[in-house]
Amino acid sequence: MIQWNTLGLRSWLLGVVALTAMGAGIVGSQFQHVDIMIQSPTGKQRRSIWTFATGVHRILRGAGIKTQPQDWIQPKNRLTASHDIIVRKAIPVTVLTPEHTRQVWTTRYRVSSVLARAQVKLGPLDQVHPGLGAHISAATKINVIRRRWVTKRVWLRIPYAVQHQADPQLAHGKTVIRARGRYGKRLKILRQLLQDGRVVKTMTLSLRRVEPSRPEVIDFGTARPVSRGGTVPQFTKVIRMSATAYWPDPAWSSGYTYTGLKAQYGIAAVDPSVIPLGTHLYVPGYGFALAADIGGAIQGDRIDLCYNTLQQAQTWGLREVNVYILGPG
Repeated sequence: MIQWNTLGLRSWLLGVVALTAMGAGIVGSQFQHVDIMIQSPTGKQRRSIWTFATGVHRILRGAGIKTQPQDWIQPKNRLTASHDIIVRKAIPVTVLTPEHTRQVWTTRYRVSSVLARAQVKLGPLDQVHPGLGAHISAATKINVIRRRWVTKRVWLRIPYAVQHQADPQLAHGKTVIRARGRYGKRLKILRQLLQDGRVVKTMTLSLRRVEPSRPEVIDFGTARPVSRGGTVPQFTKVIRMSATAYWPDPAWSSGYTYTGLKAQYGIAAVDPSVIPLGTHLYVPGYGFALAADIGGAIQGDRIDLCYNTLQQAQTWGLREVNVYILGPG
């Protein structure tokens, strides 16, 4: 018994019908063989069919091939002389950018083709995941990350220092701001890498001082109460001494006294065996002072008075003065 293949039997019967119809002159169309190529993200498929039809969509329906409006079909309407039909199946792909989220139908199955279809333009630093050459499927989401460098100017404040200076003419315990401090300005130039609008990397290109700060100067009083109706403060003892003057030259001085105080106006260097350290003094022509320093050349009845500048110290020179001992601080 002969076994017939269903497809072969169908083709044979169609061929017989066609020959019969052509012989009888009742059908004007040709019975023809059509090759159909179907492309999708999963690969390619081929199908063949014998048909009297010449309309492309009718042939595809006859072959059991479902299509949708977004598919790419060539030829579009009727068969050409080649009797070949190509169908590229369209798939929806999601494209995410910082600006918007879109769904794009595409018949090209690489990321670069989808972005071109969606009219997404990439900058030189932009990143795409998956990569431009990656194959896609209907479940693919293409994420576009925008990256760019920007230059930023940042103004910084330079803190000001606070300097305290003894004022022997100001009452003990009192303070006066002699000069207000002022912040300085510093300009920093930054280069920042933005990723989807967020800073992910920062580099400092330059940092320069535009305006220096100005220190705040505060005078603090060292004066003790004076006798009622008198011009000399209350004292316990008076010593006739040779008085010289000095200033804390940075070339040889640390700027601080033997007792750790800052060397400045109102500080006196003494011989501790004559005037104990910490004793408050009054020197006519100089004012109130604190015995807080010593010196190799300051021996016996000698005293060295500190000034803030070399010119002030030179102006004092060497003098014989009465030093009034006011007592310990």
